[in-house]
Amino acid sequence: MGGAGMALAQDAVAPISNPAATVQVGDQFTLGSSILFSEPSIAVDGAGTGPFPLEPGESDAGERQFPVPYLSVTHRIDDRWSAAFSAYGLFGLGVSYPSHPRPGCPAGLPGTGPLCAGDTTLDTSALFISPTLAYRVTPRISIGLSPALVYSKIKVRGLGALAAFGASVDAAHVTNNGTDDAFGYAAKVGVHYQGEQLALGLTYQTEANMQRYKKYRGLLPEGGNVDLPAILAAGLAYDVNDDFTVVADVQYIFYGDVPALANGFVNPLVPGNPKLGSDQAAGFGWNNQYVIHIGAQHQFNEALALRIGYAYASELYPGSESLLNAIAPAVLRHTVTGGFSLAVMDGVTLDAAISWAFPYTHHGCNALSPDQTISEVHEITELGLGLSYAW
Repeated sequence: MGGAGMALAQDAVAPISNPAATVQVGDQFTLGSSILFSEPSIAVDGAGTGPFPLEPGESDAGERQFPVPYLSVTHRIDDRWSAAFSAYGLFGLGVSYPSHPRPGCPAGLPGTGPLCAGDTTLDTSALFISPTLAYRVTPRISIGLSPALVYSKIKVRGLGALAAFGASVDAAHVTNNGTDDAFGYAAKVGVHYQGEQLALGLTYQTEANMQRYKKYRGLLPEGGNVDLPAILAAGLAYDVNDDFTVVADVQYIFYGDVPALANGFVNPLVPGNPKLGSDQAAGFGWNNQYVIHIGAQHQFNEALALRIGYAYASELYPGSESLLNAIAPAVLRHTVTGGFSLAVMDGVTLDAAISWAFPYTHHGCNALSPDQTISEVHEITELGLGLSYAW
């Protein structure tokens, strides 16, 4: 349903969306995964006159697949208390541009790949492990809390140009150091209202306080500190009739509070500018973002429910931040979705879904070569499959 449904509690995924909705689903177990298929590309116009021009022309990244698994179990303790345990991937993203001979690279670099240092890869993912406790305050209103242990990892290759020429405070920890991981913690609180036809939800997820990526402390701001942003969300679900429900959610993501994501690009080669790895170093220049999700569910019969949805995301960064964002495939603006649930036997339900983020072209400039324009094209297809059991 376009990612909407935090107010529509139907299965054990409910505590992941809204801890307070756990009281609505009883005893259930859900297991599944999405797989994201991504194949971004960039096009560069202009010969390039600055300190680090990109190669003119089009470059296609290799297609990547990223699993995003989840499992959750819920239990009704009594008429007021419910508990849950969930483990779920928050995201899995990456891009990889293959190595190829490239003319015009600065002296001292290998001279291959889009950034003159071989194949260029950035992979990152995060996993939340979270218990939940929910309490029914009144017959219609519940509250919930989900503390979370967070695990994230990152892998970077091909950014040797950023390690050269004194651009970093720690050139040995900029790129090509394998996979690095970090642990952290966060929490989500929620409120849920369940009326006769209308349900409402409100949640706030705190910023995830993460350990630093030590292997990449010379690349990322604050010595490799990449916290995960806080998220404020609200949603509603309305039963038009016994068979048809519409849902809508809105999220506001506080990217601007995380320096590694929010810091704008500054040329670390200019004397007096902050070097990579320092507190004010170049990040991705992301803005705070809102995302709107809308969807609908039709209960076709007792066994089959059909769903459709759409999601819209505000622009994440300005064109002036296109250089580093060429290796961060996070530009999704319009997404359409569809799926179904099928009762395959008593208490067992199969869920399937597909989403497609429209190809979106983001136009910007090369901050290290002002005469060059960069056009980044992002497109992601997601397939999801899950199984639920209620008893």
